[in-house]
Amino acid sequence: MIDSVPYRFPTAEERWPRQGEVASITKPYEFPKLVVEEHEGFYVVRDDLLEGGSKRRFVDRMIREEIAEGAEEFVYGGCPANGYAQLSLTLQAKAYGKKAVFFMAKRSMQNLHPYQKQALEYGADIRWVPNGMLQVTKARAREYFYEDPKKRRLLPLGLEEKRVFEDIRDLAKDIEKDYDINISEIWSVGSSGTLTRGLQMAFPDKDVNVVSVGHKMKQHEIGRAKLYLTKYKFMQEVKEEDKPPFPSVPTYDAKAWSIMKKYAKKGSLFWNVGK
Repeated sequence: MIDSVPYRFPTAEERWPRQGEVASITKPYEFPKLVVEEHEGFYVVRDDLLEGGSKRRFVDRMIREEIAEGAEEFVYGGCPANGYAQLSLTLQAKAYGKKAVFFMAKRSMQNLHPYQKQALEYGADIRWVPNGMLQVTKARAREYFYEDPKKRRLLPLGLEEKRVFEDIRDLAKDIEKDYDINISEIWSVGSSGTLTRGLQMAFPDKDVNVVSVGHKMKQHEIGRAKLYLTKYKFMQEVKEEDKPPFPSVPTYDAKAWSIMKKYAKKGSLFWNVGK
């Protein structure tokens, strides 16, 4: 059992109860079915094929429910320059006509990470923070949220939220039946550990493995997974010889492949979040 799953943050309705009729929840976005392919003896969830990646699927219900409670902006202060959340959150908020606001360490516009450039093209509202260490960007995001908490939602670090865990679980739990495959064990990469803990909920009877992408994961982030450490630093991209045979985020998911080839059982499931 995963006992570290947090409760969701209070909705606007819980903080400011409405008088009268409650707004209906926005109609769900229609995602394409997961693509699961076999590569070198492993089953791979190919969410590199979904623009913006898996996190769009994971946050969709949370975003819809908060919009129904009056949310207009989704505020996040925990995204690094190479983070995929700036793509996923921007696209999913935009799908419902809403805005994603990020507080990120200031860089010159000539030195933006490709994902930052892509996020801006998608419509992300990025507020650049001088000396933007994580604690500083989180503090600025929190201050911005409290300026208008009825219309803004402050998202937790790693998108570590009860509904996100539940939706990872529900998305993954029937993969064996739906795709007629037998999975030996589960693999993913981890930073905050949100994905691996959701997968642990989906597959309570299977061994789960997580590859840290470059910082020391805490025990509550790891859950019951077996931890592997990458040889690469956090912002370092994998070398050509370590890349998987499909598009993958070079500073995140791609770091698992060479470790899987050495340690994973045949028939393992690997969750590829993006590209």
